[in-house]
Amino acid sequence: MRTTIFTSRMLFVSFFIFGVLDVWDAGAQTQKLRLAYVSPSGALAVPWIAKEAGLFEKNGVAVELIFIRGASTMIQTLVSGDIDLAHVAANPAVEANLGGADVVVLATALNRPVGFYMMGQPGVKNVESLRGGRVGITRFGSATDLLSRIALRQFKLQPDRDVSIIQLGGIPEIAAGLKTKVVSAGFVSSPLNLDLMELGFNVLVDFGRDLLFPHAPLIARRATMKQRDAVLRGVMRGFAEGIKIYRTQRDFSIKVLEKYTRTSDYKKLAQTYDTYAPFLERIPYVDLKGIENILLEIAPRHPGAKGRKPAEFVDHRYVKEMEDSGFFRTLY
Repeated sequence: MRTTIFTSRMLFVSFFIFGVLDVWDAGAQTQKLRLAYVSPSGALAVPWIAKEAGLFEKNGVAVELIFIRGASTMIQTLVSGDIDLAHVAANPAVEANLGGADVVVLATALNRPVGFYMMGQPGVKNVESLRGGRVGITRFGSATDLLSRIALRQFKLQPDRDVSIIQLGGIPEIAAGLKTKVVSAGFVSSPLNLDLMELGFNVLVDFGRDLLFPHAPLIARRATMKQRDAVLRGVMRGFAEGIKIYRTQRDFSIKVLEKYTRTSDYKKLAQTYDTYAPFLERIPYVDLKGIENILLEIAPRHPGAKGRKPAEFVDHRYVKEMEDSGFFRTLY
């Protein structure tokens, strides 16, 4: 009798212990990671789509998406370790790297600044008309800053001398600055450009046509790559699968855009989707010519940029591993 009771108790304890261990193991398989994006723009929608489709969790990572406005603030937060990945244009990462930070670009969904526009007041018909005027950007050191300076120089205008560059904080604030005539022109992304066009504002520059520039990369610290290598592999797989959904599942992607951009106008959401989806990289390698363009633009104020090779700012290990394994052939 005592043996039977003892055996029953041992079986109960064993089931309890192994049950707890099973729960612990299941929880241990999913690691947390903080991924921040810099703007509610369709250009940065891949992580939103991957999150909403459960692709990160499928690959063993519970991703927390965080909105951090301002590229410089984003990179500072990344360097401090308060976030694990930054989804922001490549130029602040390049500048931080030149300043000694251990940040590196891992991959990009877009190699062109698709959906980025310099919009002018209704009376401003071309870039040359901006002489003596003011151009609104988000913050100094951001993609909006760098691309605006490139555009002005292409039209023989010297930034800060012929045209004033004004920080307004964010893309919505730039649109507001245009409407209130705080600036003559400003840098906006889809779908806000559509609102402005309906009000009579003019597209002065469509940046997605000719310029190579890593517009939507994932950026990490090398320290994070060493400490959380397996977790980053899971995130990169989810990111790549998110690109595929963005490219191929229009209705689902538009629903995700509606949620994160907080735009309910279906026509504008559809136009935003159609702006970005055709240009998404099937295999998200960073085009090194885009990094070279950044180095050339920032060299006058960053003497250390001269002579640096674009490949020094990029680490393609995760994308290459996926390609070599046949991941993309299977995915598509």
